[in-house]
Amino acid sequence: MKIQVSIGLKSSVKILIALLFMTQVSCEKSEYTRLVEREMDKNIVNDSLIFGMKFGQTRKLFFDQCWKLNNQKIINQGSSNKFVEYKLPIKEGDTTRNAITMLFYGIFNKQKIMTGMDMRFHYVGWSLWNKSLQSDKLVPEVKDSLKSWFPGNDFIIVPAKKTKGEIHVKVDGNRRIVIEPLKDSREVDVRIDDLRYLLDKSK
Repeated sequence: MKIQVSIGLKSSVKILIALLFMTQVSCEKSEYTRLVEREMDKNIVNDSLIFGMKFGQTRKLFFDQCWKLNNQKIINQGSSNKFVEYKLPIKEGDTTRNAITMLFYGIFNKQKIMTGMDMRFHYVGWSLWNKSLQSDKLVPEVKDSLKSWFPGNDFIIVPAKKTKGEIHVKVDGNRRIVIEPLKDSREVDVRIDDLRYLLDKSK
């Protein structure tokens, strides 16, 4: 009888330790990890990007859309051959110096399917000595624009592991938007990804 009680007690202790460990692991999950898990569990597909572009379209279609937008004088060729340039509408009361330029280009996999988009933002009137037009002052403007274009959850702030600074992340279903840590005083870098592709790739 004593042996049975001892065995039962040991089993109970093991179960308790396992439960405590699982609870600890659960508590240690970052806010970002919980956000991604919660959004992916919804099975909501958000494939919309900008100008009618979408995750899953071909690179040829991306180029065709850019060609049409260029002919309509909505976008221009960027300073580098890789990026396309778009001038954000000037807000009421702002000067042209406060206008914002966005550069963008699709991210494609080996099958030439768009799985994301790179974006870069900067003030038109940026100068090294003008403190009001530096990249750190631009981040809130970029966040407001992105939240307007892609309604849903707000951004959360995640500390950058490899570099100094912080990452602003917004996740809605499978669509993740990341405002990357500032690299210089001029540009704000943004990346939009389809988490379905990234998570499949990591398996």
